[in-house]
Amino acid sequence: MRPGTKDWWKRVWVWLAILALLVVFLPRMAGLASIGLSLSLVAIIILGYLVFVVGMPFFAWIMGEAGYKVFLKPYVRAWRINRIRNARYLREALERSKEQSN
Repeated sequence: MRPGTKDWWKRVWVWLAILALLVVFLPRMAGLASIGLSLSLVAIIILGYLVFVVGMPFFAWIMGEAGYKVFLKPYVRAWRINRIRNARYLREALERSKEQSN
């Protein structure tokens, strides 16, 4: 036989051995891959729930703080200014009434 034919037969035997190993071990590897895939999917789902559980209160806190700054804080400031102004107006009115009665 020629040396090229021997190399060709070596390649055929290597490929046949690889094919036989795949036929034997592929069902086991597929089972392991499915277990790994299902575990990684469960881990991703748990991580998603964890982000949701931690993120939603944080989001509510941020929205509440923004709502306070936009709506409640100006209202409270205006209420305090009006309360001070009304007290001053009342004091001035009392002083005028005292002046008029004298």
